[in-house]
Amino acid sequence: MENRRLFTAVFISALILIVWNYVFPPVPQIPAPTELTSPDRNPEGLGERDPGTPGSEDSERVTALGVDGEIGDPKNGDFGPAATAILDFAEDTLVAEREEVVVLENLSVRLEFSNRGAQLVSFLLKEDPAAGKDRLELVRERGSDPYPFGLVVGGDKSHRLNNALFETSRVAGSGEGSEILRFRHSSERGAAEKVFRLSDDGLLSVDMTVLGSRDWSVVFGPGLRNLSESELESRFIERNVGYSRGGELETISARKQEEDEFVSAVGLRWVTLEDNFFLTAILPEEGVREVTVRPVLQRTEVLEDEPRFLPIGTPVDDEGTTPEQMLLLEASGHHMEITTLFGAKRYSRLSKLPYGLEDTVRWGRLGFLSKPLYFALEWIHTAIVPNYGWAIILVTCLIKILFFPLTYKSQESMGKMQELNPKVQAIRNKYRSKLKDRQGRPNADATRQMNEEVMQVYKTAGVNPASGCLPILLQAPVFFAFFRLLSTAVELRNAPWLGWITDLSVADPNYVLPLVMGGTSVALQRMMPAAPDPMQRRMMQFLPIMFTVFAFQFPSGLLLYWITNNVLSMAQQSITMKIKQNRTPSS
Repeated sequence: MENRRLFTAVFISALILIVWNYVFPPVPQIPAPTELTSPDRNPEGLGERDPGTPGSEDSERVTALGVDGEIGDPKNGDFGPAATAILDFAEDTLVAEREEVVVLENLSVRLEFSNRGAQLVSFLLKEDPAAGKDRLELVRERGSDPYPFGLVVGGDKSHRLNNALFETSRVAGSGEGSEILRFRHSSERGAAEKVFRLSDDGLLSVDMTVLGSRDWSVVFGPGLRNLSESELESRFIERNVGYSRGGELETISARKQEEDEFVSAVGLRWVTLEDNFFLTAILPEEGVREVTVRPVLQRTEVLEDEPRFLPIGTPVDDEGTTPEQMLLLEASGHHMEITTLFGAKRYSRLSKLPYGLEDTVRWGRLGFLSKPLYFALEWIHTAIVPNYGWAIILVTCLIKILFFPLTYKSQESMGKMQELNPKVQAIRNKYRSKLKDRQGRPNADATRQMNEEVMQVYKTAGVNPASGCLPILLQAPVFFAFFRLLSTAVELRNAPWLGWITDLSVADPNYVLPLVMGGTSVALQRMMPAAPDPMQRRMMQFLPIMFTVFAFQFPSGLLLYWITNNVLSMAQQSITMKIKQNRTPSS
Protein backbone atom coordinates (compact mmCIF):
# COMPACT_ATOMS: atom_id res chain seq x y z
CA MET A 1 0.00 0.00 0.00
CA GLU A 2 2.81 2.39 0.91
CA ASN A 3 4.45 1.69 -2.46
CA ARG A 4 1.22 2.51 -4.25
CA ARG A 5 0.90 5.76 -2.35
CA LEU A 6 4.47 6.65 -3.20
CA PHE A 7 3.91 5.82 -6.88
CA THR A 8 0.74 7.93 -6.99
CA ALA A 9 2.46 10.86 -5.28
CA VAL A 10 5.42 10.72 -7.67
CA PHE A 11 3.15 10.53 -10.71
CA ILE A 12 0.96 13.44 -9.62
CA SER A 13 4.01 15.54 -8.81
CA ALA A 14 5.51 14.83 -12.21
CA LEU A 15 2.22 15.69 -13.91
CA ILE A 16 2.03 18.98 -12.04
CA LEU A 17 5.60 19.86 -13.03
CA ILE A 18 4.91 19.06 -16.68
CA VAL A 19 1.75 21.18 -16.80
CA TRP A 20 3.50 24.00 -14.94
CA ASN A 21 6.37 23.94 -17.43
CA TYR A 22 3.92 24.16 -20.36
CA VAL A 23 1.90 27.00 -18.85
CA PHE A 24 4.69 28.96 -17.19
CA PRO A 25 7.93 28.39 -19.12
CA PRO A 26 10.98 30.20 -17.73
CA VAL A 27 11.46 33.74 -19.04
CA PRO A 28 15.06 34.49 -20.01
CA GLN A 29 16.84 37.48 -18.51
CA ILE A 30 17.71 40.37 -20.81
CA PRO A 31 21.49 40.43 -21.08
CA ALA A 32 23.68 43.44 -20.54
CA PRO A 33 24.17 45.78 -23.49
CA THR A 34 26.45 44.37 -26.16
CA GLU A 35 27.96 45.74 -29.32
CA LEU A 36 25.85 45.19 -32.42
CA THR A 37 28.78 44.35 -34.67
CA SER A 38 31.17 41.46 -34.43
CA PRO A 39 34.86 42.46 -34.52
CA ASP A 40 35.74 39.32 -36.46
CA ARG A 41 33.02 39.46 -39.07
CA ASN A 42 32.02 43.12 -38.87
CA PRO A 43 28.34 42.45 -39.73
CA GLU A 44 26.19 45.43 -40.44
CA GLY A 45 23.95 46.70 -37.71
CA LEU A 46 20.54 48.22 -37.95
CA GLY A 47 21.02 51.87 -38.79
CA GLU A 48 18.91 54.77 -39.84
CA ARG A 49 17.45 55.17 -43.28
CA ASP A 50 19.81 57.94 -44.30
CA PRO A 51 21.25 58.03 -47.79
CA GLY A 52 24.57 59.18 -46.33
CA THR A 53 27.46 60.93 -47.98
CA PRO A 54 29.48 58.99 -50.52
CA GLY A 55 32.90 58.06 -49.18
CA SER A 56 36.08 58.05 -51.17
CA GLU A 57 35.98 54.27 -51.65
CA ASP A 58 32.25 53.92 -52.18
CA SER A 59 31.96 56.92 -54.50
CA GLU A 60 33.96 55.29 -57.29
CA ARG A 61 31.74 54.87 -60.27
CA VAL A 62 31.03 51.24 -61.19
CA THR A 63 30.99 50.72 -64.94
CA ALA A 64 29.53 47.84 -66.91
CA LEU A 65 31.20 44.59 -65.92
CA GLY A 66 30.78 41.05 -67.17
CA VAL A 67 30.44 38.49 -64.35
CA ASP A 68 30.80 34.73 -65.04
CA GLY A 69 28.41 33.96 -67.84
CA GLU A 70 26.43 35.54 -70.59
CA ILE A 71 23.00 37.02 -70.64
CA GLY A 72 20.35 35.04 -72.47
CA ASP A 73 17.26 36.14 -74.28
CA PRO A 74 15.09 37.98 -71.72
CA LYS A 75 12.06 37.78 -73.98
CA ASN A 76 12.00 34.03 -73.36
CA GLY A 77 12.66 34.34 -69.66
CA ASP A 78 16.25 33.16 -70.17
CA PHE A 79 18.86 34.86 -68.03
CA GLY A 80 21.78 32.76 -69.13
CA PRO A 81 23.24 29.54 -67.74
CA ALA A 82 21.39 28.28 -64.65
CA ALA A 83 18.97 31.19 -65.12
CA THR A 84 21.32 33.48 -63.18
CA ALA A 85 21.07 37.24 -63.14
CA ILE A 86 24.08 38.94 -64.74
CA LEU A 87 24.94 42.63 -64.53
CA ASP A 88 25.18 43.78 -68.13
CA PHE A 89 24.74 47.51 -67.84
CA ALA A 90 24.74 49.43 -71.07
CA GLU A 91 25.19 52.76 -69.30
CA ASP A 92 27.38 54.00 -66.51
CA THR A 93 24.40 55.23 -64.53
CA LEU A 94 21.14 53.38 -63.94
CA VAL A 95 18.79 55.24 -61.60
CA ALA A 96 14.99 55.27 -61.69
CA GLU A 97 13.26 58.63 -61.95
CA ARG A 98 10.78 58.04 -59.13
CA GLU A 99 9.85 55.59 -56.42
CA GLU A 100 7.23 52.99 -57.33
CA VAL A 101 5.75 49.72 -56.13
CA VAL A 102 5.86 46.70 -58.45
CA VAL A 103 3.61 43.67 -57.97
CA LEU A 104 4.20 39.96 -58.50
CA GLU A 105 1.26 37.67 -57.86
CA ASN A 106 -0.41 34.37 -58.61
CA LEU A 107 -3.59 32.69 -57.41
CA SER A 108 -2.36 32.27 -53.83
CA VAL A 109 0.01 35.16 -53.03
CA ARG A 110 0.60 38.83 -53.83
CA LEU A 111 4.06 40.36 -53.49
CA GLU A 112 4.82 44.09 -53.55
CA PHE A 113 8.36 45.32 -54.17
CA SER A 114 9.55 48.88 -53.82
CA ASN A 115 12.12 49.95 -56.36
CA ARG A 116 13.74 51.85 -53.48
CA GLY A 117 16.33 49.25 -52.67
CA ALA A 118 14.44 46.53 -54.60
CA GLN A 119 13.02 45.34 -51.28
CA LEU A 120 9.95 43.27 -50.46
CA VAL A 121 7.53 45.58 -48.66
CA SER A 122 4.47 43.30 -48.63
CA PHE A 123 3.74 39.60 -48.89
CA LEU A 124 0.04 38.82 -48.75
CA LEU A 125 -1.42 35.34 -48.48
CA LYS A 126 -4.61 35.44 -50.50
CA GLU A 127 -5.70 32.12 -49.05
CA ASP A 128 -5.43 32.61 -45.31
CA PRO A 129 -5.60 29.16 -43.68
CA ALA A 130 -8.50 30.47 -41.60
CA ALA A 131 -11.54 30.46 -43.89
CA GLY A 132 -13.36 33.73 -44.15
CA LYS A 133 -10.55 35.80 -42.65
CA ASP A 134 -8.81 38.78 -44.23
CA ARG A 135 -5.69 38.23 -46.25
CA LEU A 136 -2.63 37.79 -44.08
CA GLU A 137 0.42 40.05 -44.29
CA LEU A 138 3.71 38.25 -43.65
CA VAL A 139 6.08 41.26 -43.75
CA ARG A 140 6.47 42.77 -40.28
CA GLU A 141 5.78 46.48 -39.90
CA ARG A 142 8.95 48.52 -39.48
CA GLY A 143 10.23 52.07 -39.41
CA SER A 144 13.55 52.95 -41.04
CA ASP A 145 14.88 49.37 -40.89
CA PRO A 146 15.68 47.45 -44.08
CA TYR A 147 12.94 45.27 -45.55
CA PRO A 148 13.42 41.66 -46.66
CA PHE A 149 15.98 41.38 -49.49
CA GLY A 150 17.61 44.60 -48.33
CA LEU A 151 21.39 44.73 -48.77
CA VAL A 152 24.09 45.36 -46.19
CA VAL A 153 27.31 46.24 -48.00
CA GLY A 154 30.57 46.42 -46.04
CA GLY A 155 30.42 48.89 -43.18
CA ASP A 156 27.80 51.09 -44.83
CA LYS A 157 25.43 51.89 -41.96
CA SER A 158 23.50 54.38 -44.06
CA HIS A 159 22.14 51.58 -46.28
CA ARG A 160 22.85 53.44 -49.49
CA LEU A 161 21.69 50.72 -51.86
CA ASN A 162 18.53 50.18 -49.81
CA ASN A 163 17.66 53.83 -50.40
CA ALA A 164 18.73 53.87 -54.04
CA LEU A 165 16.08 53.89 -56.79
CA PHE A 166 16.42 50.78 -58.96
CA GLU A 167 15.28 50.62 -62.56
CA THR A 168 12.61 47.95 -63.03
CA SER A 169 11.80 45.66 -65.93
CA ARG A 170 9.30 42.83 -66.16
CA VAL A 171 9.71 39.67 -68.22
CA ALA A 172 7.04 37.09 -68.95
CA GLY A 173 8.11 33.79 -67.45
CA SER A 174 8.12 30.41 -69.09
CA GLY A 175 8.10 26.92 -67.67
CA GLU A 176 7.94 27.04 -63.88
CA GLY A 177 8.11 30.82 -63.62
CA SER A 178 4.99 32.92 -64.01
CA GLU A 179 6.63 36.35 -64.05
CA ILE A 180 10.11 37.73 -63.54
CA LEU A 181 11.04 41.12 -62.06
CA ARG A 182 14.46 42.59 -62.69
CA PHE A 183 15.86 45.49 -60.63
CA ARG A 184 19.13 47.24 -61.58
CA HIS A 185 21.00 50.19 -60.13
CA SER A 186 24.37 51.81 -60.83
CA SER A 187 25.50 55.11 -59.34
CA GLU A 188 27.87 56.51 -56.75
CA ARG A 189 25.86 54.50 -54.20
CA GLY A 190 27.02 51.26 -55.79
CA ALA A 191 25.92 48.76 -58.43
CA ALA A 192 23.54 45.88 -57.85
CA GLU A 193 21.00 43.72 -59.61
CA LYS A 194 18.19 41.58 -58.21
CA VAL A 195 16.00 39.23 -60.23
CA PHE A 196 12.86 37.70 -58.65
CA ARG A 197 10.98 34.78 -60.17
CA LEU A 198 7.66 33.69 -58.62
CA SER A 199 6.64 30.14 -59.51
CA ASP A 200 3.13 28.77 -59.54
CA ASP A 201 3.71 26.78 -56.34
CA GLY A 202 4.61 29.95 -54.41
CA LEU A 203 8.40 29.54 -54.40
CA LEU A 204 10.33 32.76 -54.98
CA SER A 205 13.69 32.31 -56.70
CA VAL A 206 16.13 35.21 -56.26
CA ASP A 207 19.38 35.99 -58.07
CA MET A 208 21.42 38.89 -56.68
CA THR A 209 24.68 40.48 -57.83
CA VAL A 210 26.57 43.24 -56.04
CA LEU A 211 29.65 44.76 -57.70
CA GLY A 212 32.49 46.56 -56.02
CA SER A 213 32.42 44.54 -52.80
CA ARG A 214 32.55 40.93 -51.68
CA ASP A 215 31.59 41.93 -48.14
CA TRP A 216 27.81 42.07 -48.42
CA SER A 217 24.76 40.27 -47.07
CA VAL A 218 21.01 40.04 -47.57
CA VAL A 219 18.50 40.84 -44.82
CA PHE A 220 15.53 38.68 -43.80
CA GLY A 221 13.20 39.65 -41.01
CA PRO A 222 13.34 40.78 -38.30
CA GLY A 223 10.32 38.78 -37.26
CA LEU A 224 7.55 37.27 -39.32
CA ARG A 225 4.03 38.67 -39.81
CA ASN A 226 2.39 41.19 -37.48
CA LEU A 227 1.57 39.37 -34.28
CA SER A 228 -1.41 40.49 -32.27
CA GLU A 229 -0.96 41.79 -28.74
CA SER A 230 -2.31 38.54 -27.31
CA GLU A 231 0.11 36.51 -29.46
CA LEU A 232 3.07 38.63 -28.35
CA GLU A 233 2.12 38.08 -24.71
CA SER A 234 1.29 34.40 -25.11
CA ARG A 235 3.78 31.90 -23.75
CA PHE A 236 2.52 29.36 -26.27
CA ILE A 237 3.51 31.32 -29.41
CA GLU A 238 7.12 30.44 -30.16
CA ARG A 239 9.42 32.52 -32.36
CA ASN A 240 12.49 30.69 -33.61
CA VAL A 241 15.14 30.40 -36.25
CA GLY A 242 15.43 26.85 -37.50
CA TYR A 243 17.87 25.19 -39.85
CA SER A 244 18.59 21.79 -41.34
CA ARG A 245 22.11 20.61 -42.08
CA GLY A 246 23.52 17.12 -42.43
CA GLY A 247 20.26 15.49 -41.43
CA GLU A 248 20.17 17.40 -38.13
CA LEU A 249 17.46 19.86 -37.17
CA GLU A 250 18.31 22.78 -34.90
CA THR A 251 16.35 25.72 -33.50
CA ILE A 252 17.42 29.01 -31.93
CA SER A 253 14.77 30.55 -29.69
CA ALA A 254 14.17 34.29 -29.88
CA ARG A 255 13.40 34.36 -26.16
CA LYS A 256 16.70 32.71 -25.22
CA GLN A 257 19.18 34.09 -27.75
CA GLU A 258 21.50 36.74 -26.30
CA GLU A 259 24.18 37.21 -28.98
CA ASP A 260 24.87 36.60 -32.67
CA GLU A 261 25.04 32.98 -33.75
CA PHE A 262 26.65 31.88 -37.00
CA VAL A 263 25.53 29.00 -39.20
CA SER A 264 27.89 27.80 -41.93
CA ALA A 265 26.34 27.36 -45.36
CA VAL A 266 28.30 24.14 -45.93
CA GLY A 267 25.70 21.36 -46.17
CA LEU A 268 22.91 23.76 -45.20
CA ARG A 269 19.56 22.63 -46.67
CA TRP A 270 17.46 25.51 -45.38
CA VAL A 271 17.21 28.16 -42.68
CA THR A 272 13.93 29.62 -41.46
CA LEU A 273 12.38 32.47 -39.54
CA GLU A 274 9.26 30.95 -38.03
CA ASP A 275 6.58 30.93 -35.40
CA ASN A 276 4.05 28.23 -34.56
CA PHE A 277 2.08 28.66 -37.76
CA PHE A 278 4.07 30.56 -40.43
CA LEU A 279 7.60 30.70 -41.82
CA THR A 280 10.07 32.38 -44.11
CA ALA A 281 12.32 29.64 -45.48
CA ILE A 282 15.58 30.32 -47.33
CA LEU A 283 17.20 27.56 -49.39
CA PRO A 284 20.78 28.53 -50.35
CA GLU A 285 21.82 27.46 -53.83
CA GLU A 286 24.96 29.41 -54.69
CA GLY A 287 27.13 32.16 -53.24
CA VAL A 288 26.11 31.94 -49.56
CA ARG A 289 29.06 31.68 -47.15
CA GLU A 290 27.37 31.93 -43.77
CA VAL A 291 24.12 32.88 -42.07
CA THR A 292 24.18 35.27 -39.13
CA VAL A 293 21.29 34.91 -36.70
CA ARG A 294 21.00 38.20 -34.83
CA PRO A 295 18.80 38.83 -31.78
CA VAL A 296 17.06 42.20 -31.67
CA LEU A 297 14.49 43.98 -29.55
CA GLN A 298 11.27 45.08 -31.22
CA ARG A 299 9.74 48.34 -30.09
CA THR A 300 5.96 48.47 -29.77
CA GLU A 301 5.65 51.79 -31.54
CA VAL A 302 6.37 52.05 -35.27
CA LEU A 303 7.79 55.40 -36.40
CA GLU A 304 8.52 56.08 -40.06
CA ASP A 305 11.94 57.66 -39.60
CA GLU A 306 13.10 55.67 -36.58
CA PRO A 307 14.35 52.09 -36.34
CA ARG A 308 11.87 49.69 -34.77
CA PHE A 309 14.40 46.91 -34.18
CA LEU A 310 17.25 47.59 -31.78
CA PRO A 311 20.31 45.64 -30.61
CA ILE A 312 19.92 43.55 -27.48
CA GLY A 313 20.58 45.68 -24.39
CA THR A 314 19.74 49.01 -26.03
CA PRO A 315 18.04 51.32 -23.49
CA VAL A 316 14.64 52.45 -24.79
CA ASP A 317 12.11 54.91 -23.42
CA ASP A 318 8.98 52.98 -24.36
CA GLU A 319 7.97 49.78 -22.60
CA GLY A 320 6.87 46.49 -24.09
CA THR A 321 9.86 45.52 -26.22
CA THR A 322 9.83 41.91 -27.36
CA PRO A 323 12.72 39.68 -28.48
CA GLU A 324 12.90 38.97 -32.21
CA GLN A 325 15.46 37.68 -34.69
CA MET A 326 16.82 38.67 -38.07
CA LEU A 327 18.83 36.72 -40.63
CA LEU A 328 21.81 38.01 -42.57
CA LEU A 329 22.89 35.83 -45.51
CA GLU A 330 26.59 36.55 -45.94
CA ALA A 331 27.78 36.37 -49.55
CA SER A 332 30.91 34.50 -50.62
CA GLY A 333 31.44 36.57 -53.76
CA HIS A 334 29.68 38.99 -56.08
CA HIS A 335 26.75 36.69 -56.85
CA MET A 336 24.16 34.86 -54.77
CA GLU A 337 21.28 32.53 -55.68
CA ILE A 338 18.60 31.43 -53.23
CA THR A 339 15.06 30.08 -53.25
CA THR A 340 12.61 31.31 -50.64
CA LEU A 341 9.21 30.25 -49.39
CA PHE A 342 6.90 32.53 -47.42
CA GLY A 343 3.71 31.03 -46.07
CA ALA A 344 1.84 28.81 -43.67
CA LYS A 345 3.40 25.74 -42.07
CA ARG A 346 0.76 23.50 -43.60
CA TYR A 347 2.13 19.98 -43.25
CA SER A 348 0.17 18.57 -46.19
CA ARG A 349 1.72 21.17 -48.52
CA LEU A 350 5.28 21.23 -47.17
CA SER A 351 5.58 17.44 -47.28
CA LYS A 352 5.01 17.54 -51.05
CA LEU A 353 8.04 19.79 -51.61
CA PRO A 354 11.46 18.13 -51.98
CA TYR A 355 13.18 20.16 -49.27
CA GLY A 356 12.14 18.53 -46.00
CA LEU A 357 10.41 21.70 -44.83
CA GLU A 358 7.66 19.61 -43.22
CA ASP A 359 10.13 19.24 -40.35
CA THR A 360 9.37 22.86 -39.44
CA VAL A 361 5.97 21.66 -38.18
CA ARG A 362 7.37 20.86 -34.78
CA TRP A 363 5.28 18.15 -33.15
CA GLY A 364 7.63 17.85 -30.19
CA ARG A 365 8.65 14.67 -28.40
CA LEU A 366 5.13 13.27 -28.74
CA GLY A 367 5.13 13.66 -32.50
CA PHE A 368 4.44 9.96 -32.89
CA LEU A 369 1.01 10.75 -31.37
CA SER A 370 0.47 14.31 -32.62
CA LYS A 371 0.98 13.38 -36.27
CA PRO A 372 -1.67 10.59 -36.34
CA LEU A 373 -4.07 12.92 -34.51
CA TYR A 374 -3.43 15.55 -37.16
CA PHE A 375 -4.15 13.15 -40.02
CA ALA A 376 -7.30 11.93 -38.24
CA LEU A 377 -8.54 15.49 -37.77
CA GLU A 378 -7.79 16.35 -41.39
CA TRP A 379 -9.61 13.27 -42.68
CA ILE A 380 -12.69 13.86 -40.51
CA HIS A 381 -12.70 17.57 -41.43
CA THR A 382 -12.50 16.74 -45.14
CA ALA A 383 -14.73 13.66 -45.34
CA ILE A 384 -17.29 13.99 -42.55
CA VAL A 385 -17.77 17.44 -40.99
CA PRO A 386 -16.15 20.71 -42.18
CA ASN A 387 -15.70 22.01 -38.64
CA TYR A 388 -12.56 21.34 -36.61
CA GLY A 389 -14.44 21.62 -33.31
CA TRP A 390 -16.75 18.73 -34.19
CA ALA A 391 -13.76 16.90 -35.69
CA ILE A 392 -11.99 17.13 -32.30
CA ILE A 393 -15.08 15.71 -30.60
CA LEU A 394 -15.24 12.79 -33.07
CA VAL A 395 -11.52 12.06 -32.67
CA THR A 396 -11.97 12.05 -28.89
CA CYS A 397 -14.79 9.53 -29.28
CA LEU A 398 -12.54 7.29 -31.40
CA ILE A 399 -9.76 7.50 -28.81
CA LYS A 400 -12.21 6.64 -26.07
CA ILE A 401 -13.44 3.61 -28.00
CA LEU A 402 -9.85 2.40 -28.49
CA PHE A 403 -9.11 2.76 -24.79
CA PHE A 404 -12.46 1.35 -23.62
CA PRO A 405 -11.22 -2.22 -22.81
CA LEU A 406 -8.35 -0.90 -20.71
CA THR A 407 -10.38 1.73 -18.87
CA TYR A 408 -13.21 -0.74 -18.28
CA LYS A 409 -10.84 -3.22 -16.63
CA SER A 410 -9.30 -0.39 -14.64
CA GLN A 411 -12.68 0.79 -13.36
CA GLU A 412 -13.59 -2.78 -12.44
CA SER A 413 -10.34 -3.09 -10.52
CA MET A 414 -10.94 0.19 -8.71
CA GLY A 415 -14.42 -0.98 -7.75
CA LYS A 416 -13.04 -4.21 -6.31
CA MET A 417 -10.42 -2.23 -4.42
CA GLN A 418 -13.18 -0.13 -2.89
CA GLU A 419 -14.90 -3.32 -1.73
CA LEU A 420 -11.64 -4.47 -0.15
CA ASN A 421 -11.10 -1.18 1.69
CA PRO A 422 -12.50 -2.47 5.03
CA LYS A 423 -10.06 -5.40 5.05
CA VAL A 424 -7.15 -3.17 4.02
CA GLN A 425 -8.04 -0.57 6.63
CA ALA A 426 -8.24 -3.28 9.32
CA ILE A 427 -4.72 -4.44 8.50
CA ARG A 428 -3.40 -0.88 8.60
CA ASN A 429 -5.09 -0.26 11.96
CA LYS A 430 -3.51 -3.46 13.30
CA TYR A 431 -0.02 -2.27 12.40
CA ARG A 432 -0.53 1.45 13.07
CA SER A 433 1.05 1.36 16.52
CA LYS A 434 3.95 -0.81 15.30
CA LEU A 435 5.10 1.36 12.36
CA LYS A 436 7.33 3.46 14.62
CA ASP A 437 9.38 2.61 17.68
CA ARG A 438 9.39 4.54 20.96
CA GLN A 439 11.89 7.07 19.59
CA GLY A 440 9.61 7.76 16.57
CA ARG A 441 11.87 6.04 14.07
CA PRO A 442 10.22 4.02 11.22
CA ASN A 443 9.96 0.28 11.81
CA ALA A 444 10.96 -1.26 8.48
CA ASP A 445 9.96 -4.80 9.48
CA ALA A 446 6.45 -3.79 10.56
CA THR A 447 5.97 -1.77 7.36
CA ARG A 448 7.10 -4.72 5.25
CA GLN A 449 4.75 -7.14 7.06
CA MET A 450 1.82 -4.75 6.68
CA ASN A 451 2.45 -4.31 2.93
CA GLU A 452 2.74 -8.07 2.47
CA GLU A 453 -0.62 -8.68 4.16
CA VAL A 454 -2.27 -5.92 2.11
CA MET A 455 -0.86 -7.31 -1.15
CA GLN A 456 -2.04 -10.77 -0.14
CA VAL A 457 -5.59 -9.42 0.21
CA TYR A 458 -5.38 -7.93 -3.30
CA LYS A 459 -3.81 -11.09 -4.70
CA THR A 460 -6.52 -13.33 -3.22
CA ALA A 461 -9.20 -11.08 -4.74
CA GLY A 462 -7.37 -10.96 -8.11
CA VAL A 463 -6.90 -7.18 -8.02
CA ASN A 464 -3.88 -5.21 -9.28
CA PRO A 465 -3.58 -2.06 -7.11
CA ALA A 466 -1.64 -0.22 -9.84
CA SER A 467 -4.31 -0.77 -12.50
CA GLY A 468 -6.28 2.27 -11.40
CA CYS A 469 -3.46 4.54 -12.61
CA LEU A 470 -3.29 2.92 -16.04
CA PRO A 471 -5.95 5.11 -17.77
CA ILE A 472 -4.24 8.28 -16.55
CA LEU A 473 -0.85 7.05 -17.71
CA LEU A 474 -2.26 6.25 -21.15
CA GLN A 475 -4.34 9.40 -21.59
CA ALA A 476 -1.75 11.93 -20.36
CA PRO A 477 0.47 11.54 -23.49
CA VAL A 478 -2.59 11.93 -25.72
CA PHE A 479 -3.53 15.08 -23.80
CA PHE A 480 -0.11 16.65 -24.33
CA ALA A 481 -0.03 15.48 -27.96
CA PHE A 482 -3.33 17.29 -28.53
CA PHE A 483 -1.89 20.34 -26.80
CA ARG A 484 1.09 20.34 -29.17
CA LEU A 485 -1.13 19.74 -32.19
CA LEU A 486 -3.37 22.70 -31.36
CA SER A 487 -0.33 24.91 -30.83
CA THR A 488 1.29 23.87 -34.13
CA ALA A 489 -1.25 23.00 -36.84
CA VAL A 490 -1.99 26.15 -38.82
CA GLU A 491 -5.28 24.60 -39.99
CA LEU A 492 -6.65 25.11 -36.46
CA ARG A 493 -5.56 28.75 -36.25
CA ASN A 494 -8.70 30.92 -36.36
CA ALA A 495 -10.78 27.75 -36.84
CA PRO A 496 -14.24 28.37 -35.29
CA TRP A 497 -16.51 25.94 -33.48
CA LEU A 498 -19.74 27.39 -32.07
CA GLY A 499 -20.82 30.91 -31.15
CA TRP A 500 -18.11 32.77 -29.30
CA ILE A 501 -15.44 30.12 -29.99
CA THR A 502 -13.93 31.62 -33.14
CA ASP A 503 -10.39 30.28 -32.72
CA LEU A 504 -9.71 26.80 -31.37
CA SER A 505 -5.99 27.51 -31.02
CA VAL A 506 -6.39 30.21 -28.34
CA ALA A 507 -8.02 30.41 -24.93
CA ASP A 508 -11.77 30.88 -24.51
CA PRO A 509 -12.27 34.68 -24.17
CA ASN A 510 -15.41 34.19 -22.04
CA TYR A 511 -13.93 31.45 -19.79
CA VAL A 512 -16.93 29.19 -20.38
CA LEU A 513 -15.00 26.12 -21.51
CA PRO A 514 -12.56 26.18 -18.56
CA LEU A 515 -15.46 26.31 -16.10
CA VAL A 516 -17.32 23.52 -17.88
CA MET A 517 -14.14 21.47 -17.90
CA GLY A 518 -13.72 22.04 -14.17
CA GLY A 519 -17.33 21.10 -13.45
CA THR A 520 -17.17 17.89 -15.46
CA SER A 521 -13.85 16.99 -13.83
CA VAL A 522 -15.33 17.39 -10.33
CA ALA A 523 -18.40 15.36 -11.32
CA LEU A 524 -16.24 12.59 -12.79
CA GLN A 525 -14.01 12.53 -9.71
CA ARG A 526 -17.05 12.05 -7.45
CA MET A 527 -18.31 9.17 -9.59
CA MET A 528 -15.02 7.29 -9.32
CA PRO A 529 -14.39 4.93 -6.37
CA ALA A 530 -12.74 6.76 -3.50
CA ALA A 531 -9.11 6.01 -2.75
CA PRO A 532 -8.59 4.10 0.51
CA ASP A 533 -5.96 6.51 1.79
CA PRO A 534 -7.28 9.86 3.16
CA MET A 535 -4.28 11.76 1.76
CA GLN A 536 -4.90 10.27 -1.69
CA ARG A 537 -8.57 11.23 -1.52
CA ARG A 538 -7.73 14.84 -0.68
CA MET A 539 -5.17 14.94 -3.50
CA MET A 540 -7.66 13.58 -6.03
CA GLN A 541 -10.24 16.14 -4.88
CA PHE A 542 -7.72 18.94 -5.33
CA LEU A 543 -6.58 18.00 -8.84
CA PRO A 544 -9.75 19.18 -10.70
CA ILE A 545 -9.44 22.59 -9.04
CA MET A 546 -5.76 22.89 -9.95
CA PHE A 547 -6.34 21.90 -13.58
CA THR A 548 -9.25 24.34 -13.84
CA VAL A 549 -6.92 27.19 -12.88
CA PHE A 550 -4.43 26.10 -15.56
CA ALA A 551 -7.24 25.64 -18.09
CA PHE A 552 -7.94 29.38 -18.33
CA GLN A 553 -4.81 29.63 -20.52
CA PHE A 554 -5.29 26.41 -22.49
CA PRO A 555 -6.42 26.50 -26.15
CA SER A 556 -10.17 26.10 -26.64
CA GLY A 557 -9.66 23.02 -28.79
CA LEU A 558 -7.75 21.31 -25.99
CA LEU A 559 -10.55 22.07 -23.51
CA LEU A 560 -13.08 20.74 -26.00
CA TYR A 561 -11.14 17.47 -26.08
CA TRP A 562 -10.93 17.44 -22.28
CA ILE A 563 -14.65 18.11 -21.75
CA THR A 564 -15.63 15.46 -24.29
CA ASN A 565 -13.31 12.97 -22.63
CA ASN A 566 -14.81 13.76 -19.20
CA VAL A 567 -18.38 13.31 -20.45
CA LEU A 568 -17.52 10.01 -22.13
CA SER A 569 -15.70 8.84 -19.00
CA MET A 570 -18.79 9.61 -16.89
CA ALA A 571 -20.96 7.67 -19.33
CA GLN A 572 -18.50 4.78 -19.26
CA GLN A 573 -18.45 4.79 -15.46
CA SER A 574 -22.27 4.67 -15.40
CA ILE A 575 -22.23 1.69 -17.75
CA THR A 576 -19.63 -0.05 -15.59
CA MET A 577 -21.73 0.48 -12.45
CA LYS A 578 -24.86 -0.88 -14.15
CA ILE A 579 -22.97 -3.96 -15.36
CA LYS A 580 -21.71 -4.49 -11.84
CA GLN A 581 -25.22 -4.18 -10.42
CA ASN A 582 -26.57 -6.70 -12.91
CA ARG A 583 -23.83 -9.17 -11.97
CA THR A 584 -24.54 -8.81 -8.24
CA PRO A 585 -27.27 -11.27 -7.17
CA SER A 586 -30.28 -9.58 -5.62
CA SER A 587 -30.84 -10.27 -1.94
